[in-house]
Amino acid sequence: MLPIAAGLMLLAVILVLLFPMWQRSKTALIVGDEAALDEERINLQIEKESLLRTLSDLELDYAQSKVAEADYHRQKLGHEHRLIQILDRLDALVGIGLVPPKNKKSRSSPSGAGPVFIGFLGTVIIAGAVGMHQLVQWKLERQQFAEAGAEGAATMPPINPAEMVARLEERLKNNPNDLQGQLMAGRSYVALERWEDAEKAWRKAIELDRRSHAAHYGLAEVLIRTADPGNRAVYQEALDHLDTALINVPQDASVLWAKGVVLIHLERYTEADEAWTEAYKYIPPQTESAEFVKKALQDLRSGRAPLF
Repeated sequence: MLPIAAGLMLLAVILVLLFPMWQRSKTALIVGDEAALDEERINLQIEKESLLRTLSDLELDYAQSKVAEADYHRQKLGHEHRLIQILDRLDALVGIGLVPPKNKKSRSSPSGAGPVFIGFLGTVIIAGAVGMHQLVQWKLERQQFAEAGAEGAATMPPINPAEMVARLEERLKNNPNDLQGQLMAGRSYVALERWEDAEKAWRKAIELDRRSHAAHYGLAEVLIRTADPGNRAVYQEALDHLDTALINVPQDASVLWAKGVVLIHLERYTEADEAWTEAYKYIPPQTESAEFVKKALQDLRSGRAPLF
């Protein structure tokens, strides 16, 4: 009789310990250090505003014929690709790390897996139907709505690019091995066209993580923009970095397009055709970027290699 009673008591203890695992958590999940999450939100928000400003300036420069069509589409494709990544991460951070007030019972939220899944399907449908630009706009609206509706969300400080860069530089001065900081610095310097500083940041990021496709692509972009047209060694280095990036992101249209540009400079036209054909497959149809790549391919195949 005693063993049976002991067994029942042990089972009861196990059930009590496992009971919380069977309940759906009704409070926001705190991932990592709350201060670090707040810092990430602020940095992403700053980078988002910087990219939006850069895209706006790019549109204005293109309208005023201050930037070549090839450069316009290449830069727009890269900036919009990064902006979508930022918006996706901001979406993921909404509600994370928000601690409910003490001595209050958290109320059940109607949101769950269903709305998240529907939102994901909506993203896929919109991306296929109206293209990259429309996808960016839709994500911006959704992210702004989510920020406005999140309880306890902190008000973001005014965005100042100079302050952002100064803040990053101070942060990296104290911790130069901060990979995320170096990646953000590289993007910021590119937006400000501080090419030498951008190159240093990207090279440091590669030193910290040789598999970082973002760092390899960023460095290649700087090399392409600053290389003398006849400097084959620089273009070859850029190609090496792009090939490394494509190991992790083989379907990234912006990386494939940049690879084609480098191959044009190296006079390897057949390989350039292959890279752009592959890039075209991953660009939403009936968009400016898709039409631009299509025209570049037509020119290349007719013997008129585009000039960059």
